[in-house]
Amino acid sequence: MRLQGIKEDRLILLITIALVAFGLVMVYSASSVLALKKFGDSSYFLKRQAMWALLGFGAMLVAWKTDYARFKYLALPLLVLTFILLVLVLVPGIGGGEVNGARRWIRLAGLSFQPSELAKPVLLATVAASLAKRGDRLTDFAHGLGPYLALMGTFIFIIALEPDLGTAAALGAAVVCVLFFAGARPVHLVALGLLAAPVLYMQLFRVGFRRGRLMAYLDPWSDPLGTGFQIIQSFLAFGGGGLTGRGLGEGRQKLLFLPEPHSDFIFSVIGEELGFIAALGVVLVFCVLVFLGIRLALRCEDEFGRYLAFGLTVLIGIESLINMGVATGLFPNKGMPLPFISAGGSALFVSLLSVGMLLSISRAGQGYGGRGAGVAVPGASH
Repeated sequence: MRLQGIKEDRLILLITIALVAFGLVMVYSASSVLALKKFGDSSYFLKRQAMWALLGFGAMLVAWKTDYARFKYLALPLLVLTFILLVLVLVPGIGGGEVNGARRWIRLAGLSFQPSELAKPVLLATVAASLAKRGDRLTDFAHGLGPYLALMGTFIFIIALEPDLGTAAALGAAVVCVLFFAGARPVHLVALGLLAAPVLYMQLFRVGFRRGRLMAYLDPWSDPLGTGFQIIQSFLAFGGGGLTGRGLGEGRQKLLFLPEPHSDFIFSVIGEELGFIAALGVVLVFCVLVFLGIRLALRCEDEFGRYLAFGLTVLIGIESLINMGVATGLFPNKGMPLPFISAGGSALFVSLLSVGMLLSISRAGQGYGGRGAGVAVPGASH
């Protein structure tokens, strides 16, 4: 039985191209004033985003045309490499230096790359490959679920040290979703949540800047020029946009009022310039993309492909939800890019790579000569 996913292929690809193109337009609109003031070039961020988009589409094409079964065997070596890069980021003099109190970047040939972004698909591929071999043991907490939690916890811990609790939490949530999808017992996952609660409490309420963000989330106007400034400016952006927006390029809050308008709060700029209707359209497009990815996972007959497609799709959904939730005040402020749209080279590159992996899974199921969904891989354990 084949996946019969040709529509999924086309729709996923078209949605991805549309989101990236839309993102380039919005990045320029949101950043031109800031870029001119800071770098003397109004298209500074657009040029960087376009360059990463080209690199990302190249990576997507390579992943798409690669038999996705190969990712199973590449996952572990890439996981080791990613771990080494995550450690190097924290080493003074080797990492890319500190930006806004965080050490997340490796600088190479004039480019900055975040290993934590690469950790997302690599860790998900590693977990998916292992589940395809030993997923029947998952109901055993100590010998089945335990090793996955230890692996996940190691990466979450080192990413949180950067510090980047948002990325760590999103990645952890995606892995937990994959484990549940693969058959982990809910009672074990609930127990994990209870065990993690004290650590999460310490990170949120005992770390000054995070506690300030939580207090601003509950009452932004208690400190309108401090911790509540970002979300208040975001509210003003959405309020000023109304149903149809002020017009593309006519936003006011991006004029050095709204912090990070081209990255963390680009959804606010969309709301102000294009209005509630356009913002709602963006939400619906992401919903369709996630639906297509999950449907692809459910139809995939190969366990590795199924778990990988599900994990990558859920991660895109989680990141989208967090970004748009922060911009609209549904969640406390946490810097996380909107996939495919926000400025951010590493995030865009990895998101496009992830789409390429999804397309490869779909391609294999359509009988185009790839091995995977519905086709046994010689020597592979299931």
